[in-house]
Amino acid sequence: MASTGRPTVRDIARHAGVSVATVSRVTRDDPKVAPATRDRVRASIDALGYTPSALGLSLAYQRHHTLGIVLSGLGGPYFADLVQGVESVAVETGIAVNVLGTHFRPDADHAVQQLALRTDALVVQGGTVDEELLTELARTMPVVVVAASSGRLATVRTDGRSAAREIVTHLLEVHGYRRLRFLGSPDGSSDPTSRYEGFLDALADHGISESAPPLDFGFEAEYGAIAARELHAGGELPEALVCANDELAFGVMATLPGLGHPIPGEMAIVGFDDNSLAALASPTLTTVHQPTFELGATAARIALEPTKDGAASGIPLPPDDRVLETRTVIRESCGCSA
Repeated sequence: MASTGRPTVRDIARHAGVSVATVSRVTRDDPKVAPATRDRVRASIDALGYTPSALGLSLAYQRHHTLGIVLSGLGGPYFADLVQGVESVAVETGIAVNVLGTHFRPDADHAVQQLALRTDALVVQGGTVDEELLTELARTMPVVVVAASSGRLATVRTDGRSAAREIVTHLLEVHGYRRLRFLGSPDGSSDPTSRYEGFLDALADHGISESAPPLDFGFEAEYGAIAARELHAGGELPEALVCANDELAFGVMATLPGLGHPIPGEMAIVGFDDNSLAALASPTLTTVHQPTFELGATAARIALEPTKDGAASGIPLPPDDRVLETRTVIRESCGCSA
């Protein structure tokens, strides 16, 4: 059987007619594998020219009892909820958690590779490192990507595009707003990109064009404050501002009224995430609730599944796409009554 490109453990499993777990056991000389099965797998390995990577071998021969989490940053309620979700599962299974933040690291890819050598599985926030690197790591260990979609990896996410389309439709149909603007870089990770696409979808559904290009900043509250000052300096405000996350919305809400523009009196605003401060803000924030804690917990369960019951690490996961539900939470900032 001819192979194309570098053969993977899945190619060996298909060729030998066994499971991926059995191939993994053969590569680490597990005595529990029947001699006939072991011989068949080794024959397939020889036929396809498969060579387990050094990373794969190191993971196959030992358990670290550690789950790695790779995030773009470590500050803010979104990351806190995500990590807490992962930790809730790790605590149940007696696994330690090792968190890596890649923000500002010039050696992010190398740092992730080093983390992989010290962990049994990885949960990675989408957009933090190159997908090619994650695909390579996923050949030899469980890797789950959060808040992104991929045809080559196991992923857990929400449908940000549909959710954004729904909340913008509320602004258009219930309140009759026509001049809407998006706050957040649509060229960043997949989350803000999908939310911007949903924003455009809702406008297109109603035959409306963007009133102005997206306000392209970072995603922390301080950038919301910067955006508020830019809107103030620009003169006419949009009727409604759609923020890529709640933190941006909070920055705008903390700044714009002090410049003489009440919310929602002069401009409505909506966010995304529904973090713990959304219901406490003044006005309370209309937003999209996404189950961030459960995103982390689900990703951890999937990542640790191949290593449960004492199984060795090094068993990869097949591509998968788990989508969790969101819901629109209507509060005051869009112009609705409390």
